[in-house]
Amino acid sequence: MKNIRRTMLRLGCVAMALGLLTAAGCGTGSDGSKNAPKSATGVSKTVDAEGNRAVVKESAIAVFEEATKQAKSNPQAAIDAFKRAAKEEDNFAEAWYNIGLLEQGRGNVKEAKDAYEKAIDMRPDMAESYVNMAKMLIDEGNTDEAEKLLLKVVDDQNGIAPFNVEGNLNLGMLYRRKGEAILEAERGGVEPKFSMDGAEHKGEIKNKEAYDMFAKSVVYVRRALAGDSNNIYCYENLSAIYYLMNSLDVARLVSEQALIKYNEYNEALKKKLDENRITQEEYDRKAYVPKDLSAIYNTSGLIYLAEGEVSRGNLEFKKAVEADPTNVQAMLNVAGIAVNVQDYQLAYDLYNKVLELEPENVEAYLSKGVAVRGLSTPENDRLAEAEQIYRDIIKKHPDYPQAQFNLIVLYQEYYLKIDEARQMWVDFIADPMANKVIPGRVKEAQDRVKQIDEMKKAQEKADAEAALMMKKMEEMERLQKELEAQEAAANGDAEGSSETPENSGSDTPAAE
Repeated sequence: MKNIRRTMLRLGCVAMALGLLTAAGCGTGSDGSKNAPKSATGVSKTVDAEGNRAVVKESAIAVFEEATKQAKSNPQAAIDAFKRAAKEEDNFAEAWYNIGLLEQGRGNVKEAKDAYEKAIDMRPDMAESYVNMAKMLIDEGNTDEAEKLLLKVVDDQNGIAPFNVEGNLNLGMLYRRKGEAILEAERGGVEPKFSMDGAEHKGEIKNKEAYDMFAKSVVYVRRALAGDSNNIYCYENLSAIYYLMNSLDVARLVSEQALIKYNEYNEALKKKLDENRITQEEYDRKAYVPKDLSAIYNTSGLIYLAEGEVSRGNLEFKKAVEADPTNVQAMLNVAGIAVNVQDYQLAYDLYNKVLELEPENVEAYLSKGVAVRGLSTPENDRLAEAEQIYRDIIKKHPDYPQAQFNLIVLYQEYYLKIDEARQMWVDFIADPMANKVIPGRVKEAQDRVKQIDEMKKAQEKADAEAALMMKKMEEMERLQKELEAQEAAANGDAEGSSETPENSGSDTPAAE
């Protein structure tokens, strides 16, 4: 079985969505905290002398509640209403926070950040604003700034709310991502090998820096779990982190615990609904849905794969896709296994689905080229289609040298244009971007050039030996012919000398 590419097995980062703050929360600090920290000027802008949230005008609260009701059905109308509430009441941080939340949900990053910053300026104790700002920074890849914001919330000594669930969970995920980045950099762009026996994932992780990041991640995710023991996102991330640390047995137990908590929590919530202690709307808002299990199934599949149980891993990946048809990581995993078992049509179809969801997913587009290459036959040659995919990526994404690598493989192994491929490898080795992004592939390219040169030398030697052999055979053939000619001549002379008068046919009479 061929190796599955690690990039197809990358775990997704869970986005924690906080609910709207309500008008009822205007009397206390975030997370119920009573003591708001002072602002940069030494005066907290929105708390009274005793540290409690100042009373908000009834008129502003009325507009605020109107906006809250509109938030789900008409986000833009809700944003406008929250802005009116903020205008009605000076320093109405909750209104600005909700504006930020709605703008973030609509993908308006700048507007969301501006709103959160206003909320933080008005209420430096509002943990939710820091957490959501940090989440956006993580999505942008700005993990250092995100870390600073999250530590303002959960730091043991000076944090606003050290046991804030979302703050701890997101900080845990941030350290997890940093650990993954360290391992990716160590690999130099070369995916680790996943074999049938899963040998690569057995034993302790060797990179101490990455291990330390994962260990920090565990600390914060477990702290989040302490704040919400039913939070399956905590279990999901713990399982993923233990998987990355090669603690496969622990990762498996945590995944199983996530499924148990999923059922227990929903059953308890359903009981409350049946007893009329909560409304149907509350149940629908709070209950977990199958989609929430998708990432857990994906992690479970990775664990099975690491243990060498490819079929069971594939079933888990498929369950992940069924639970959430938009789970790109799970789809890529199913497609990756399909490529390994040479089910190129399934892989091709899945890569197309991924590209429908994420048209700019370069990895999926590149992998589609691999599937197309596998579908190519003498009767239906599709190598040109694969080449076009690679060249499209090279043109649109010059910072993605993986496409160049695959193009050269196509020339060397499929077109069998060895000399052309060698020069392409030489150019690839000299490419600064390739050396920066995928140095491991550059090393492989150097090995390929060496192999080509050795192959050519071996071929030249073989050709020389064959020519020498041919020359010897020709010489032997010439000598054989000469020998045969000499033998023929000798036989002719012998036959001539053996004739006598008696049998010569002469009419000369015998002497009397």
